[in-house]
Amino acid sequence: MSLSKKFFLSCVFALSLAACSDDSAAINDAFAVYSSSSEMSSESVVSSSDVMSSEGLISSSSEVEAMSSIAVSSSSVYRFEGLIFQNGDKKTAVQRFDVDSVDTQAAGRFWLVMKSPLDQTETESLEAIGVYRQRCYEGPRYYLYDYNGPHQDGLSYMCLCLMKAEKDVKKSAIESRISEFYNTFDADETVSEGIVYESRGKKTVVKRFGGDSLTTQAAGRFWLIMDYSLKKEARKSLEELGVETINCSALHTDNLEMGICFMKGARDIQKSAMDSVIVGFYNTFDVDDTTKLEVDFTEAYWKIENEVVDIYVHCWDDVPMESCKEIVQTCKGDDASIDRYVVISTASLETIGCLASHKDVEGIDVARKEYTL
Repeated sequence: MSLSKKFFLSCVFALSLAACSDDSAAINDAFAVYSSSSEMSSESVVSSSDVMSSEGLISSSSEVEAMSSIAVSSSSVYRFEGLIFQNGDKKTAVQRFDVDSVDTQAAGRFWLVMKSPLDQTETESLEAIGVYRQRCYEGPRYYLYDYNGPHQDGLSYMCLCLMKAEKDVKKSAIESRISEFYNTFDADETVSEGIVYESRGKKTVVKRFGGDSLTTQAAGRFWLIMDYSLKKEARKSLEELGVETINCSALHTDNLEMGICFMKGARDIQKSAMDSVIVGFYNTFDVDDTTKLEVDFTEAYWKIENEVVDIYVHCWDDVPMESCKEIVQTCKGDDASIDRYVVISTASLETIGCLASHKDVEGIDVARKEYTL
């Protein structure tokens, strides 16, 4: 073979490699901007090698064949099948609405997926077409959902809301009312319709308030759940209704992102009255302050000689710390002292039993084991 012919084949081989490299980069860029698996397959890579083979340039080259197989296998790694949500052992892959063949969401409960939290205006707009918010979650990839392929900033943090539709509704109608709509999919029948709240070893399912004007919240301590934080104006309105706001925090039950407040009512009050002054009112339910506490002694350091243990007593937030200390002393707790938000005391089993049944005591912790050489 002449030198010029060798030089010509070397140039062709180099140009072919550059073409393969450009195709692979284009494919990876396409996945980075979020394409579906049906639109982006390995055929684009395979067809490039077929073109080179049909032209008879370097069809016998084992190096090029190996490169083609690597490109095909790597493209399958980047195949996007949708956001994958898991409920128990069931996984559901949800693609973006514009590549989904289903354009109608059936009546009943369903999941709404979007890129930002559902705000008040969007919630009210959906209610106008018979779609009602039940509860919402927020979370990043691997926390709330997963997907195949490389990290994508546009899908790194998503929001998921359990909704309820009175009748079948076009997904396009939902999309037009939400700024960053992704898609919807049917809710599994095993998904609880309400919020599951656990306190003192008991689980309570709290459903959204249905608007019944006769439903009341009993006087005393109760929990208030809302879609959004409690505004200053709402607190003042509640005070006029005889309801005191003790404290509020985020509700992180099963990845749930809502607001919950510890409240105290001077008298029975209609829930519809609270609904009228609170934006995003979900519901209220009684605080469990009567069930006897179960105390964990597994980490207790017992002083065997007199059968006592050091304890930390937490009273409900509406109980002043001095009053909490008096409760411990009334139950015969020795050396009671206040340490910020708890009362530390030396207690016998009789003392612990007394405190565990007291309605003003929220929790009792025992001191961790102490080891000495």
